Amino acid sequence: MGQIAITNRLITDPQWLKPAACSFKTGSNVDVWKIITQTDSSLIDDILPLLTDEEKARADRFYRQRDRERFIVSRGALKHILGKYSGQSASTIEFGIGENKKPYVKNQGTLNLQFNLSHSEDAILLAVSNFAIGADVEYINFNFSFSEVLEDNFSRAEIAYINEISQASRFFRIWTRKEALTKATAQGLDGDLRLLPGLDGVHQIQPGIIASNNDWVITSFNLNDNYTASIANAPTVDKIVFFDIEDPKNLLLL
Repeated sequence: MGQIAITNRLITDPQWLKPAACSFKTGSNVDVWKIITQTDSSLIDDILPLLTDEEKARADRFYRQRDRERFIVSRGALKHILGKYSGQSASTIEFGIGENKKPYVKNQGTLNLQFNLSHSEDAILLAVSNFAIGADVEYINFNFSFSEVLEDNFSRAEIAYINEISQASRFFRIWTRKEALTKATAQGLDGDLRLLPGLDGVHQIQPGIIASNNDWVITSFNLNDNYTASIANAPTVDKIVFFDIEDPKNLLLL
């Protein structure tokens, strides 16, 4: 069995479109949705009826009110957006748990709808495709002591790259690449992350390092000055299209 190609690339200026520009038909593309959450009790009240009893109980287990509200908004966003792709009401979306606990839409009929959701602080990122997909967003926390985790999770070349300049930005960008790839393959973070290439360019890895025998393309970009993200998808994807829900209240208008 041959080696697996991992291609890492950076988009420096993604063009964020308004939701009205979305056809809600992915075809051979990946649609990426950005939501910066805001505290709004009326929005929470509108979204809560969409959640199942289990989801409401899960929301109530969060210690911080901010985390509870972010979970509710992210779950509502997921159901609203996937409802548009699958042609059904957000309240009817049902989730199942697949391989390695990766969620999927149970009642999508003949569609092959794939999605992956990530959130960090106030940012929610959702990727939707007809192919296996992984997404990760991270708040660029300049106070995070990332030097303590470098040796166990990054290669020597990656550590040298991070330590050159813009250390926090480079650290979180490479981290999102590693996590997006593990989420796309439903592998989780249990493996040796040092073996997952995070630098720009094309890399060859041995079979068995990731839970896939396929090649992957990982695209990194910033949501704004505070957040960086990456999407992992198959090379057969034509392009990535970016959508920005500028106001979370607009979720209810999709």
